[in-house]
Amino acid sequence: MGRLRWISLVWIAVIHGQILFAADNAQERILTARDLYAGLEATRVIPKGDSLVLDARNLQKTGGAGVIITDVLDLIGTGILSNEGSISDLGIQITANAEAPAHIAVEVRTGTSFFQTEATWSKWQPAIGAIIPRGRYAQFRFVLTTTDARVLPAITGAKITYQANPSVFPEAVILLEDQVQQILVSPVVFGYERPDQSDLTWLRQTFKLDEVIAGKQNEFGQLKALLDWVAKRKNKRPEMQNPDGSYPWNIRKALGEENGGTIYGHCMSYCETLISAVISLGWQARHLAIKGFRDTNHEVAEIWVNELNKWVYLDPSLDTYYADRKTGQPLSLLEMHNIYTNFVLKPGEIQRRGEDVNLSRVEALRGKHPIKCVTNDYTYGEHEKWDWEYGHGYLTAGWMQLTPRNNWQSQPEPWCRAFAEDPDGYCGFPVYIDEKTPIVESSTAVWYTRPRDLWWSLNQASFRLIRTGDDTLSVECGNSQPFFKRYLARIDGGEWKPVDSHFQWKLGIGRNQLEINVEDEFGRKGIVSKASVRLGAR
Repeated sequence: MGRLRWISLVWIAVIHGQILFAADNAQERILTARDLYAGLEATRVIPKGDSLVLDARNLQKTGGAGVIITDVLDLIGTGILSNEGSISDLGIQITANAEAPAHIAVEVRTGTSFFQTEATWSKWQPAIGAIIPRGRYAQFRFVLTTTDARVLPAITGAKITYQANPSVFPEAVILLEDQVQQILVSPVVFGYERPDQSDLTWLRQTFKLDEVIAGKQNEFGQLKALLDWVAKRKNKRPEMQNPDGSYPWNIRKALGEENGGTIYGHCMSYCETLISAVISLGWQARHLAIKGFRDTNHEVAEIWVNELNKWVYLDPSLDTYYADRKTGQPLSLLEMHNIYTNFVLKPGEIQRRGEDVNLSRVEALRGKHPIKCVTNDYTYGEHEKWDWEYGHGYLTAGWMQLTPRNNWQSQPEPWCRAFAEDPDGYCGFPVYIDEKTPIVESSTAVWYTRPRDLWWSLNQASFRLIRTGDDTLSVECGNSQPFFKRYLARIDGGEWKPVDSHFQWKLGIGRNQLEINVEDEFGRKGIVSKASVRLGAR
């Protein structure tokens, strides 16, 4: 364990020679291992008891470090509304097991903006000695390493201490309503394609995709129309066309113009066509390879749906999506995965490879699944029914691998290898694993264990409110929108108007309401955040 020793007016934690300083009588912010695991990044570490431990599987495959990064911490307030102020005497103490040759390095950076920009934040620096913060916001990074797989570093928690000096105002501002979007950021770097990319413009115009979605009542209705359109395209299976034997990730090669559109390839080519179609019309989408019981592989798409505020699974080769049987709401692949592993597998079981694994159990569960398949009964361009309770679909939602980009048209290389390979981390693509679907392939080198890592949020507007005067709030805006262009604000139900990322909101006596939205370069709006506050008497 890291050795703790107390000295008169200050305490210090000694961890292999690192002295982490904190002032006496400082305010405290406690972060448990669970808190650290839920932060911005927790890669190559796994929960074990009340600690986070360096993942030993990582040492066997890559020898790399475990990395934990907290979300941005506001050291003056904890909600969307707080007073202005400053902090000083910042320090940190960790409770850890880091016996040699294991090691835990602790770093910090501080800033003046909640939604980070490089200009407003300091560089990462070792959290050693007295830390002079740049502003009220802080992040901590913990790097876990070892040279011996028998001695793994572990961290149980962190105690952050500081002096907070908030401003005091004679009359309170009360938060009445908080419908502010909580943006989920992932450590995965994703490459997004622009809707106006030339090949996508060709796709949209040649196949009149605007007419395909015309007249549909809502966003998901438009996406279902595109799904059905792709599923009805005739299918041809060509010889592999890339030098390594894979299908090309190019829409002009995947989709021919004859017969109203003919898809050349397999499930990957249907996914590429759907993903390219929805991107050309302003949505964002991604491709995933999945594998479930009886070693069945499949390739599917997820689309970000603003009106549902989440990713939604769509399978264009089988004209299918899945919905909660009770509510009818479309499901994401992660939701399907959790239903599959919790419904098909018994407590304590894990998914295993093998043709006959779980076969009899799946057969016995026919008609009982807490999920329903919504399909128009197309299979690779032919109108025919298929057995969703045995074939492709949610029963392949075991191991899941994300292709971390959809910009295949503007950046055709590097391409990934043949589509039919297992989701085992080929091309260094990230794989999602959990206790029921552990790593099974020796080639898997990049994996994530938290839902937020692969299911981040998009197209959201967000904001924070800092009181800077008796009747004034400073508004700082943030967003998760690809190709973001500008913020729009509406005050007290008035007109929507463009605003800067930081602006002043003048309050009147009584109830005040603020709404913030985002707009991208192509005029597409995002998901609104809203809050109401009260100044003075009711």
